[in-house]
Amino acid sequence: MKRLLAVCWGLFLGLCACPVWAEENFTINHQLHYEIHPNGSATVNQEISLTNQLADVYATRYSLTLQEVSVSNVSASDAGGPIQPQISRQGRETTVALVFNQPAVGKEKTLRFNLNYDALNLAQKNGQVWEINIPQLVLENASTNGQMTLAVPTSFGRLALMRPAPLKSETRQGVNLYFFDLQQAIGNGVNANFGEFQIFDFVLTYHLDNPTHSQISTEIALPPDTAFQQVLYQKLTPPPLNVRLDNDGNWLAQYQLRAQEKININAMGQAKIFATPQNDFLIPHADTIKRNLASQTYWPVDHPLIQAKAKQLTTPRAIYDFVVNHLEYRLDRVADDPQRLGALAALQNPQQAICTEFTDLFIALARAAGIPAREINGFAYTTNAAVRPLGMITDILHAWPEYWDESRQVWIPVDPTWGKTTNGVDYFSKTDMNHFAFAIHGEQSNFPYPAGSYKATDTPSKDVQVEFGQKLVDVNSQVAVNFQLPGAITIENTGRNALYYLKPQVTSVTLRINLPESSSKNIIVLPPFAKQKIQLTLASLKPFNFQDNLVTVVVNGQSFRQTVKIYAFPWQVAAGGGGLILLIIILFLTRPWNYAKKT
Repeated sequence: MKRLLAVCWGLFLGLCACPVWAEENFTINHQLHYEIHPNGSATVNQEISLTNQLADVYATRYSLTLQEVSVSNVSASDAGGPIQPQISRQGRETTVALVFNQPAVGKEKTLRFNLNYDALNLAQKNGQVWEINIPQLVLENASTNGQMTLAVPTSFGRLALMRPAPLKSETRQGVNLYFFDLQQAIGNGVNANFGEFQIFDFVLTYHLDNPTHSQISTEIALPPDTAFQQVLYQKLTPPPLNVRLDNDGNWLAQYQLRAQEKININAMGQAKIFATPQNDFLIPHADTIKRNLASQTYWPVDHPLIQAKAKQLTTPRAIYDFVVNHLEYRLDRVADDPQRLGALAALQNPQQAICTEFTDLFIALARAAGIPAREINGFAYTTNAAVRPLGMITDILHAWPEYWDESRQVWIPVDPTWGKTTNGVDYFSKTDMNHFAFAIHGEQSNFPYPAGSYKATDTPSKDVQVEFGQKLVDVNSQVAVNFQLPGAITIENTGRNALYYLKPQVTSVTLRINLPESSSKNIIVLPPFAKQKIQLTLASLKPFNFQDNLVTVVVNGQSFRQTVKIYAFPWQVAAGGGGLILLIIILFLTRPWNYAKKT
């Protein structure tokens, strides 16, 4: 008696409970074609061949389960003509079932059929970036093979990232074609971003409170530039006394609070996020890199358990894979204002992890393996908190690690949390343009605090507002020079963006200008609102100088002038007169004198 089997195939973002096709029953070939239209909708065509491996086993039905995909216009056919699809929906799942018109009976017989449908949400434009997510494929048969093609309009812009990388690509008549082996899409799906960069508009609020009876000085962390982001500030009120750069690259704005004073600081600006590192960004000093190997509160690098595991994991990729596979994400912990467990607790209790534990364990293992690593706290855009969750309760921020790539001389961000929760999407080879760094933790595992952490004690508030930007703010590179002559000048960044490698030139026709060795070099970086004081000494080049002397400072292509009086007469005349008197005395003492003898 011939055995009839119902075929089940899963295509979705989550997990699928499908009956197993024994390898000896069928050989399956899938030819999948995804065509993305300019409005973001997609047409999907599947050409499937089932070849019987046994004489008494053949397929009579086929079902497709899709999760998180909205489908319409479903049609199917086989050699016997059109097939009426049976569509059922439950929650976020859609199931399409087909009953074949003419099953193929007999060993080596092949059944060929087509399934077509429109998918409305495979592509979405977020801000400046088109993001395409082809769900993972779950095929329960070891003999499955085939190809997948993704067609994307050239109007979507430059390809920023694609995971996994296609086997090849080509352009035809306004369409970019990307070709994959089917095995590349099994388990992971395909994720692609198109666009030059992403733009986030942000408004951040910092609540500062001085409960003491004396004046205090404090700092807040402003989102800084990194190799993957440029930050422009339109407003920071009230303005800080200064902004300094710490060894990790944080921008720390300095404020003074009077006794019992409370102030709210508002920062408004725009972040430009890149998929690849910018080649001209700062390279940290070697000593700074080494400090990112040290043990810290949440990164017990020297603990025997951390050391033992690190010896088994010698590359960033191996550490990433271990963390993703070892830890389990607990979404319910996020709502409870969770305590940060640290790397050791995460290693020993892998069932309790959120993003901080994924990050801490990666960093501790990397440092123990001799790989510099650090933590980033910031904002990450997600449309599905269950698939790409955020783990820091403070305004729902996110945490992810970076490791130092010595060959490329850059900090590389990875996201093992999302690598876990997306069921295997590769957030190691390349991150997306949805991560916006607020604060960097390298020398210390818990400081500085990111935006969103500076809370008022009396009233709850939403202190982090980030939205996609539609128009890029103009870069406004401006400086001001404050003259404190004759002893110093102060250069202030009054523009919206950080300035790099400034070389102030201080000149005068009538004065000799001496700069200390530390002041004669470049100002490596001057963040927005930052001030840099340069000490100098002035001396007249000519005697009897009673005039106004012009001092010119050229910096950032801007020229500033100030006059100053340097009174050369008093000391020069005194020096000249003293020298004349000394000369007379010497001559008097050394001249031979003739004395007349008395008679």
